Amino acid sequence: MALIPEQKELAKHRFERAKTTLNEAIDELSRKNFRLAVNRAYYSVFYAMRAFLATVNKDSSKHSGVMSLFNQHFRNL
Repeated sequence: MALIPEQKELAKHRFERAKTTLNEAIDELSRKNFRLAVNRAYYSVFYAMRAFLATVNKDSSKHSGVMSLFNQHFRNL
């Protein structure tokens, strides 16, 4: 199934946000700000999961909802 342009754009935006946040995590890790590095790494994964969900036209703003939807749609990746 092909993505509609809006889904593709949303997924792209969310993957970019995930990459930016991961780079922030790496920067904080190099500064030995471990708590902030873990926070940024966690949110990077959260944004990446929401990007995957955008490709199947699903979303949740709640972390538990994102995890549940991701497991439903991408469990066998």
